[in-house]
Amino acid sequence: MQGIFFLLLSAFLYSIMPVLIRFLGNDGIPPLSQVFLRYGVAFLCALIYYFSKKQGKITLQKKDLPLLALATIGGYGLTNVFYTYSILTTQVSTALFLFFTFALIAPVLAFIFLKEKINTFNVIALFVSFLALLLLFQPNAVATWKVGGIFALLSALAQATYVVTRKKLSQYSSSFMMLANTLMGFLVVGMLSVFWEQAFYLQGGILHVSVNTWLVTILFGIDNFLAWFMMTKGFEYFKASSGSIILLSELIFGILFAFLFFQEVPTLLTWLGGILILFASILVILKGKS
Repeated sequence: MQGIFFLLLSAFLYSIMPVLIRFLGNDGIPPLSQVFLRYGVAFLCALIYYFSKKQGKITLQKKDLPLLALATIGGYGLTNVFYTYSILTTQVSTALFLFFTFALIAPVLAFIFLKEKINTFNVIALFVSFLALLLLFQPNAVATWKVGGIFALLSALAQATYVVTRKKLSQYSSSFMMLANTLMGFLVVGMLSVFWEQAFYLQGGILHVSVNTWLVTILFGIDNFLAWFMMTKGFEYFKASSGSIILLSELIFGILFAFLFFQEVPTLLTWLGGILILFASILVILKGKS
């Protein structure tokens, strides 16, 4: 039950991120800088949490260093970079449809690299999940995806990579993984943002950011930390193939948020897609091995 709770809480925290990305983008913070600033807040949260747990000496195995680099930089750091660009450069529905294919990519990578067996119920859940994604987002034709679609697919691949590498690094605690994730994400994305978005820092753009926007950035960073931490914690209990499908419940929370805050009334297809996601999640919880 703990693993289910952590993954569902992670999905809930993730569901608000597209709104925050658009808000910060509309208020003048460029994409890389958005990620860099919220990673800074997330790193401080991870640092406080790590030392509050009074962790002992960190012992890293040399053989784990390449995998740690892949998880922290390729998995954690770049997932949000690609995701932010996709949300800002294509329709949100298309970006989300492509990003959430990570739930289909992760089981394939887990089968190849973790030798995780995919039982019949997992296969059914994967098929149902893909059908649900089509119903929920009804993405535009491939020709309209352009650069935003590429970023969304890269984000999906990076997310799936993190899910699998986290399982490979199961000997490391969630608190350590989040400390490593946020530190490397902060450093790498920080360097990229300063290089590619110099005007924001050197021509006074950062000085004109409003107090409200700074507050949203801080809240976004805390949300970023908690969402990834809960996901990292959840995969201590669940296989990559099963856990990735449970994370799709984020879409159900997204539908509820859209109705409560933006008065977007779900269509019949949206309801059907949400029901299918719920069915797929329940199926892997009950029948997909954890």
